[in-house]
Amino acid sequence: MNLTSRAALAVVCAGALVVSAVFGGSYLALAAPLSGGLYASASAGVEEVQSPYGEATVWYDDAGVPHIEAESEEALYFAVGYVQAQDRLFQMDLQRRLISGRLSAVVGESTIDSDTFYRSLDFESAAEASWQSVRGTDVGAPIEAYTAGVNSYADSQPLPPEYAMVDAEFESWRPVDTLLVGKLISWQLSGSFSDLRRSTTISRLGPEASALYPNSLDHDVPIIRDSSASDAAPFDPQPVVSNSSTASVDGDFGALADWTDAYDKDPVYGSNNWVVSGEHTASGAPLLANDPHLSLTVPPIWYEMHLSANEMDVRGVGFPGIPLVVIGRTADAAWGVTNVGGDFTDLYTYEMRDGGYVYDGEVREFETNTEVIEVAGGEDVTIDVRKSVHGPVIERDGETVGVAWPGFSATNESLGVYKLNHAGSVSDIRDALEVWDVPAQNFVAADRAGNTLYYPAGKYPIRVTDGEVVRGDTVFNGSAGEGEWRGYDPYGISSWDGFVPFESIPHVDNPDLLATANQRTIDDAGFYMGTSMTYADPYRGQRIYDELDAAAADGEMTAETMRELQRDVRSEAAVGFVPYATDETTVSQMSPEARELTTELDGWNYQVRSNSRAALVYRIWTEEFQNATFHDEFSAEGLDESYYPRLYTLQMLDSDSRWFDDRTTASATETRTDVAALAMNRTAERISDAEWETYGDYNTLDMNHPFNRAFVNYPERPMDGSAFTVFNFRSSSSTQAGSSWRMVVDFSADDDSSGVIPGGQSGVVWSDHYYDQLDEWALGEYKPLTLDRPTKSPDIVFRGEQ
Repeated sequence: MNLTSRAALAVVCAGALVVSAVFGGSYLALAAPLSGGLYASASAGVEEVQSPYGEATVWYDDAGVPHIEAESEEALYFAVGYVQAQDRLFQMDLQRRLISGRLSAVVGESTIDSDTFYRSLDFESAAEASWQSVRGTDVGAPIEAYTAGVNSYADSQPLPPEYAMVDAEFESWRPVDTLLVGKLISWQLSGSFSDLRRSTTISRLGPEASALYPNSLDHDVPIIRDSSASDAAPFDPQPVVSNSSTASVDGDFGALADWTDAYDKDPVYGSNNWVVSGEHTASGAPLLANDPHLSLTVPPIWYEMHLSANEMDVRGVGFPGIPLVVIGRTADAAWGVTNVGGDFTDLYTYEMRDGGYVYDGEVREFETNTEVIEVAGGEDVTIDVRKSVHGPVIERDGETVGVAWPGFSATNESLGVYKLNHAGSVSDIRDALEVWDVPAQNFVAADRAGNTLYYPAGKYPIRVTDGEVVRGDTVFNGSAGEGEWRGYDPYGISSWDGFVPFESIPHVDNPDLLATANQRTIDDAGFYMGTSMTYADPYRGQRIYDELDAAAADGEMTAETMRELQRDVRSEAAVGFVPYATDETTVSQMSPEARELTTELDGWNYQVRSNSRAALVYRIWTEEFQNATFHDEFSAEGLDESYYPRLYTLQMLDSDSRWFDDRTTASATETRTDVAALAMNRTAERISDAEWETYGDYNTLDMNHPFNRAFVNYPERPMDGSAFTVFNFRSSSSTQAGSSWRMVVDFSADDDSSGVIPGGQSGVVWSDHYYDQLDEWALGEYKPLTLDRPTKSPDIVFRGEQ
């Protein structure tokens, strides 16, 4: 999954980072490290809590994972709410404040921009619509019981010290807040303004720039490698026509593109999962692996739980604020997810007239609400939240678009997760996916009986213009009725009649071996799914398939085979790019210092390890090669690196592509050779100036608490991996991203299942479980993920009220 504005997905939002400068000193004064007396912790002894729903018992294991057993589901979820609040209350609160546009009330003026964006999209109303849709279903009562548990903790126990820092109170949790957290995750994984960037780039650089953003990347490792293997039911809404035949809008949306970039999904984030049938395993039972790549935050984005009640017994990870296991296993079934790199957001311009907008041949008024953004320590800000027939309307510097996204409608993925938690077979998992709406996810699944499944479940819109089905990679003319989604009702109940039927989504029943890494789903889906701007580069997918194919040929894969692959740091991107840097003609044009660096790449095994100097040289050179190729054209037109095309697109450019020519040197025409040499010269200067010796000097784990003080931050350390390796880690000046949860599920009799998170279960700095899994995670180690509970006395006992 690809969660983090980008730090928003990180659960602890970017806006909150400013608190470190404003309030950071008070944190030290408020409490010293390990001063456990101010705050309850999981190790404080047996605690008894009154529950209106009945009895439940909590045991914490050696990693701080709660194992909860209850006499009923309502009693279980009340306990889940209490326990999550004990470990992650402030994190939960930040999430709902972020997505509802209410951060400034506690943070101040620095988050007005963020609040304006999220208020403008009105996720609160979307969450309310979803709650009304699911409250009468099987998941409604569990959410209500969870809500009561959260509030029971907040009402009876000291609040985390962060509240004193920002002089804020905890506002009671509501059922709709759980749905809000879901909307946050869904938006950060599938909300995209890439059409604005593409349109702006072509407008400024000319039609030739469209080749940088092709319909699809030219590789041969889609998820479903053989289109004939798809078990999708026939579906032919009619052939997709090019948008060039319609009146779709090509224009400069630079102001909107620059503003929304902070709240867009990061195209480099991704995830891996795969499933292997018993035909290729030593035990004859299937194996499943998953590691979603999201922001690495303090505390982590995931919270691990083992939940048991009645006939349900499930273990895995969920998001704080949501009482369900999103990725995990039961006794007899397991599932893992990665983000579908599809196109699920459309944008519409309008002809403005008489204070309204033209649609369907008439002038319509925007649905408008005036809202006040409360600002701590400053003046409150009043904004108008506007909506059209397509959804929310956003504006920047005179540029206005309407936004359509399935998640603005009532959606039922919370019910889908509830059903997953009760699954006893792949058939049950498939049934659960039928009610999964957003975000579209690549599900792999397996069960003890030996069945396997791949299903990219979600809502896929079919765009229609003048009766013709069209692609979605453009900004549509909303006044002309372009790109309509039939059966879609933003902030209401959608019929989804104009979307791809569930059974017609490309999928594979009982695959022997299948892997996803956010790459293209299939070569021929029969309908438009996405573009090169929405799908990932193929490097991780290629490496996973290569290794799984080789292991399958050898036979007898085990859970350890899966873990070894999750630890893999060979870069297929490096395999493709290094020859450009080491070509003899290229080297002859380099400075002596740069030539010396290229010798590090001679014989390099493409392993991106922290102690490797070759990996350092390659990483810095790649960055410089991208900039040397595109910076002259893009920067001259006011376009920064966020507008650059995919790395794979750069790799596949012809050696004499016009993009290698430096427009600032009129007397020469540069080729790839010239640019590669220049990039290595700059690499030598940069490495020398920074005094880096190995890759770990540059690629460093630096995970900070939102208040950014030494004793609340995680320890720094050099890291293996990159954005394009299976063992995934990426460090930059603004983000830390990588494997946010690693899981392997083994259905053999030995049950060698395992998992690990990057940090710890607790968000309480003096807890023993604040970052006790960090070293395991960084080194590619694991802890057991079985359904056994600790054999010790309970930590918390919930008593039914008399």
